[in-house]
Amino acid sequence: MTEKLRVVVVGASGIGKHHAKWYHGADCEVIGFLGSGPDSCEQTAQTLRGLFPFAGKGYWNWEQLLEEARPDIVDICTPNELHDELAFRGLEAGCHVLCEKPLLWQWDTPSTELLARASDVVAVAREKSLHFGVCTQYAMALPHYAQLYESARGVLGRIDSFYTEMETLARGRQRSAAEIWIDMGPHPLSLLQAWIPDGVIDGGSLRVEFEGRGATTRFDFIAPQGSCSCEIAVRDRDEGSPVRRFGVNGLIVDCGGRADAEGVYRSVLSLGDEEVLGEDFMSLLIGCFVEAVRTPGAALPVSGEVGLRNLELLIQVLEQARA
Repeated sequence: MTEKLRVVVVGASGIGKHHAKWYHGADCEVIGFLGSGPDSCEQTAQTLRGLFPFAGKGYWNWEQLLEEARPDIVDICTPNELHDELAFRGLEAGCHVLCEKPLLWQWDTPSTELLARASDVVAVAREKSLHFGVCTQYAMALPHYAQLYESARGVLGRIDSFYTEMETLARGRQRSAAEIWIDMGPHPLSLLQAWIPDGVIDGGSLRVEFEGRGATTRFDFIAPQGSCSCEIAVRDRDEGSPVRRFGVNGLIVDCGGRADAEGVYRSVLSLGDEEVLGEDFMSLLIGCFVEAVRTPGAALPVSGEVGLRNLELLIQVLEQARA
């Protein structure tokens, strides 16, 4: 029997608790998590035990966790400003690392320094032959989207246009357009990267509107196969169901989720009355990451190199908004 991969989650009280559950579902052993102190760790452990048979340990010292737990995989779900430090230390300890998006971010740090530090993280993973991935899970939606596209129009060929609209519930937060862009922008950019991996933004075409609680950008994405006209809108809303839709060549699908007949949460892409149900995109990404760690040569869905390029595009749009 193959020994189970040992996983620790850094920041398991928020989205990290779902990451832990999905690692368990991928037949890994979640052996621990990093919290802020004894009380918070006990609360998080109780939450995890309510989601799956968690028998691990909560730590509030990063070095102690790495030394005692000796994980195979470190999953980082902390605030953005901690991403690179935690990723560096995890990689240096010989762990594969999966990190929430964006790869890193600090508002008071120049973009050149941010990109240099992000490049260093990716380089360390490469030098140590370790997997480093970034959680831009919407890239996992492409096979589901292809089913709807082929049903409506046939096999997807050349991509001439790209559109994405994504909302998130504010939950009492009052975020600026720039903050919303940094938080939500990686998702539509990852979709664009998945469809056109070698594309670059034509700076002369780049138009940005950061106003109130939303950010919209339009640009031509240039690749050897031609130019693609792009529009991306991200925004906060106070109540209701967030709108999330995307597509290419004018075929726009709605993206949501619901529990199936067995109570398992599924992703749902819909085009009119037609739907494609699939595994939750983040669950799919974690499963693929685990498979890449287990299997030499297996493809990593969103690699560190892709995450670095995503950060470059994210910054290019933000700097245009600031100009």
